[in-house]
Amino acid sequence: MTEIKDVDQGTQRVPVRSLWPHEAYDFTRWLAENLDLLGGEIGLSLEWVNTEEPVGPFFLDILAKEAATGRSVAIENQLKWTNTHHLGQLLTYATGCEARVAIWVATEFQHEHAEALYRLNEWTVSGIDFYGVRVETVRRTADSQPEPRFRKVVWPGGWNKDITLRSDPPRGMEHKAFFRPLIAELEKRRFSDQPPFKRWGHQSRFFRSPVNQGISYIAALDRTARVGLHIETGDKDLTKFVFDALVNDQQHLEARTVADPAPRWDWRRHDRWNYSSILLFRDGKIDDSPGKLEESRQWMLQLLHQLRCAFDPPIEKILCQHQSQPTNDG
Repeated sequence: MTEIKDVDQGTQRVPVRSLWPHEAYDFTRWLAENLDLLGGEIGLSLEWVNTEEPVGPFFLDILAKEAATGRSVAIENQLKWTNTHHLGQLLTYATGCEARVAIWVATEFQHEHAEALYRLNEWTVSGIDFYGVRVETVRRTADSQPEPRFRKVVWPGGWNKDITLRSDPPRGMEHKAFFRPLIAELEKRRFSDQPPFKRWGHQSRFFRSPVNQGISYIAALDRTARVGLHIETGDKDLTKFVFDALVNDQQHLEARTVADPAPRWDWRRHDRWNYSSILLFRDGKIDDSPGKLEESRQWMLQLLHQLRCAFDPPIEKILCQHQSQPTNDG
């Protein structure tokens, strides 16, 4: 992480590991000795009870208590972006310690994880509280030493959304850089009359078809590169009707797409879900070299155009056919 100018505070954020090289040996021990700084940010008077508190076969980073009420406080910390693994740990350890307060300390909070804490505060009974706190290291002047700072992200009844919406996680920024030229090129080609949207994370972009708001074309890159068709009309029966009708013409539709390398097809009805999908795969991942990333991007551009030309006309006919079918009403 490079230095980031903090305009509001007149300081510069610097990498947290410039102050705490190791999470467990340096930061957790420091935090256990400086709970007053953490408590001051969230309005609690915290007293240390134990570090690496055993919870079955696991260990909670810090067990504390609230001085005013005696409530047990579970503190889970990480010197990185929040992730679902640590959210699970926080809930598991807090439950095992019968803590009434759970505090998650991290360097950055993904929006979805902050929202989870906010919802937990809404859903749980009075007296059980969840906090999300961002830890930073800052320099007040160019030649000053790094010093710690806490910033409240989520607390009972509140959520600082600006902090979680301000930036993407590192992997998200890599995907944004990958998709930016692809989206720009598709906009030039008037591929969709609506802006793309994300679903199920930052690794994919969805482009709505003008045929129906529930039909989208997908470009995605994580452990593989893929493009495809996402069918989710809002009516499960209609969604499966569209998919089944396309399957009847599967051989012809696949023959209308040509790319190098040839894609691997995957037709999935997803009977349990309200959507169906048709995906085309090739080797590729977000960690590839710039040259290989560009190959994946060009492959996507080529196939997205072919897919829309191949699928939009039959989908339009299928939807008209469905509308003209007699109903059982009356």
